[in-house]
Amino acid sequence: MIKVRELIKEHCVITDLKAADKLEAIGLMARFVCSIGGLDRAEEVTGKALEREGEMSTGIGFGIAIPHARLSGLDRLYMAAARSAEGIEFDSLDGLPVNLLFMLASPESIPTAHTEVLSALSRILSYEEVRRGLLSADTAEEFAALLAKAEEKYVEAH
Repeated sequence: MIKVRELIKEHCVITDLKAADKLEAIGLMARFVCSIGGLDRAEEVTGKALEREGEMSTGIGFGIAIPHARLSGLDRLYMAAARSAEGIEFDSLDGLPVNLLFMLASPESIPTAHTEVLSALSRILSYEEVRRGLLSADTAEEFAALLAKAEEKYVEAH
């Protein structure tokens, strides 16, 4: 099983995302996740993620959004995380603005891995102390380390 901590290292975290709205946030995150993987597919990732948003918001509540896109021809999963101090309007299920954003781009050829990562991330973020820790982390390194520790505690221990 692919681990969240293998996908989100400190160079995959934006600690102060500035975006006016969901559209801008998804575009910025798509460019960022593509830059991590050296992919020239930001427009495609943005398009697929927005298509998914049209079906149902990936703003899952508690200030969290996990926009994601599945693409043909990717060699592996790519993920990025960001924090927005101001919060971004995201049409979230609970109506609250989003402060923690996670973007996942994955190959169409391995849908199971895509689902497993989304499930593990949702489980990790379901704990209030984890969300609080991520919101108050001083650095990208601390953010990634907190996420890794939470994964070990809440996903692998079960």
